[in-house]
Amino acid sequence: MLTVHQDNQKTSMQSNKRHVVLKLAMAALLAATLFAGMLGANTKTTHAAGNESYMTSIIQNVFGQYSSQAIHIATCESSLNPNAVNSIAIGNSHAEGLFQILYPSTWMGTSQASASPFNAQANAQAAHDIFVRDGYSWREWQCQ
Repeated sequence: MLTVHQDNQKTSMQSNKRHVVLKLAMAALLAATLFAGMLGANTKTTHAAGNESYMTSIIQNVFGQYSSQAIHIATCESSLNPNAVNSIAIGNSHAEGLFQILYPSTWMGTSQASASPFNAQANAQAAHDIFVRDGYSWREWQCQ
């Protein structure tokens, strides 16, 4: 009788160990996923693959006949990532958003000054404002 009880205890302890190991593995996987997200891992994949058609439709609606050029610029500038930020400052501004518009300097001169540069629709409209202001030129952008 004593050995049956001991066997049951062993089985229970092994089962508990498996549950603990499984919980730790799940916690580690969750932590790794969250950490990767904080570091921006797979940002291009997440934004470009997941939202590429959405971003291109926004650009097409705003730029009309110039949309193929605009999509090329936004793809080159941010990989179609509306949350992209260039960490290198130009003056007191950083290039931000879909079209990497300098914020706050250039951004504040557009019709979208009150919106967030990370709003894809606002960023595309601001880029269009700049494009038209510059005589339908892409001179403001590094990518051409």
